[in-house]
Amino acid sequence: MIKRVYLLSKVFIVFVTCFFLTACSSDKREEEIYQSLKNNQSKFIFKLNGADFYHAESVFTGHLEIVERSFTINFFDQFEGNTMIHFSGIDWYKGRPIKIPIKLASSYSNVMFGRIKDKANKLGEGYLMSEGTITFKALTKERIVIKIEGKAKKYPKIDADNPTYDVQGLVVCKKPKIDFLEIDEKKAFYSKY
Repeated sequence: MIKRVYLLSKVFIVFVTCFFLTACSSDKREEEIYQSLKNNQSKFIFKLNGADFYHAESVFTGHLEIVERSFTINFFDQFEGNTMIHFSGIDWYKGRPIKIPIKLASSYSNVMFGRIKDKANKLGEGYLMSEGTITFKALTKERIVIKIEGKAKKYPKIDADNPTYDVQGLVVCKKPKIDFLEIDEKKAFYSKY
């Protein structure tokens, strides 16, 4: 019995240590990305089935609205890549951290991302998230950090029987230009940094 308790305590310590190191590593990476950006620049790092979706050199800018009942971001990079994040709801900003469910059959939230595959022939590739979570690690005028996890469908084939793709996303914005801000900042804004 004592050996079993001892073994379980060792397993627990290893688990906690791995969790802590992963969290610290993630925070450090986000800080490095933030420090590499100029004001009003953003990085959108998306992985689709484990592969990078956007160019490593991509830097995004665009339209950002933060209002009482919705959040909208529509940013483009220099390679004509595009990401749109939109959701709406009463008191969407109340939780800490702010977590928004992604549901395809809902007008409440959506995440779309795309890129140009063949500029000469004007061919692009786009995906629409079908399920998952948008998690804000920071939402301030100085910094926005969003983690996106879930599944996506390749547009326009978004029916239930069409294939899904695993999506991991990280959005880091440094002092973004907010085009429309109509929210109680004291209630809505926060940061873990």
